[in-house]
Amino acid sequence: MSGGGSSIPNAVDDPFSGKIRQLAEAGRLCCLQCADGCGVVDYAARICPKCAGPLEVSETKGFGEIYSFVIYHTKYDPELDPPYTTILVELDEGCRLTALLEDDGSGAPTIGDPVSFKEIQNGRVWFQSRRSNN
Repeated sequence: MSGGGSSIPNAVDDPFSGKIRQLAEAGRLCCLQCADGCGVVDYAARICPKCAGPLEVSETKGFGEIYSFVIYHTKYDPELDPPYTTILVELDEGCRLTALLEDDGSGAPTIGDPVSFKEIQNGRVWFQSRRSNN
């Protein structure tokens, strides 16, 4: 099994993943930005997908919206009790990442709902809803 000692299942160690995990565990969500300045922001690239330049770790504001989601009603993860929601978040900075959505009791999310980074816990990125409760 590869992973270079990571405690996260199926994690791939690269020059950035350790630093991104460390910052996330300290409450700072980061992604990767083109160091050559072409403007590309990504979460998992190894080189800039636009100009093939190097990347650097860049802190995000942690705000975005739900691009897609799925609600699991079956226990696929031994550490998560169903139902739980996995979301694809599009951050304000432009990159997308998969995360879990905290259940705040307000019902199912919808595409476009605003969310914010909450924490990383046991290798899982958690977001919370920013929907206004009308």
